[in-house]
Amino acid sequence: MLDNLLALEPELMERLRTELAGLTPAVHVLSADDLAGVKEEQQLVPAVHVVYQNYRVAESRQDGKTVLINQTWLAVVVTRNVANLKSSDAARKQAGLISLRVTKALMGFRAASASGPLKLANGPGAGFHKGFGYLPLAFEVDLFL
Repeated sequence: MLDNLLALEPELMERLRTELAGLTPAVHVLSADDLAGVKEEQQLVPAVHVVYQNYRVAESRQDGKTVLINQTWLAVVVTRNVANLKSSDAARKQAGLISLRVTKALMGFRAASASGPLKLANGPGAGFHKGFGYLPLAFEVDLFL
């Protein structure tokens, strides 16, 4: 029985740590708590930030006591490479490589707390500036309450 609406966070983080282990340079897997109060120039990079985005009700029983919700989680790949600050080419290249690994690790993953596999979803746009790259990947998953 699900006892926490954010139960997937540690499961997603563990999956990513396992699947990204061995990459050079090492990729940090961080939660929103790990990022609280951290200035951009002091954040650990490269990294994947696991962030809860939102939910929507997919189905609800007539009496309102049982519901299927669909959660969206973001895996935001963060890189920093100052080789070309003006174009951020190096940061984009590194973000693209890590993002593909993250996508393969999470697509179809069946977390113990979920009612089905994670599915790649439409996500927010990427951003690249001052050598930093932010490439968010969105994943949807169903939870039965």
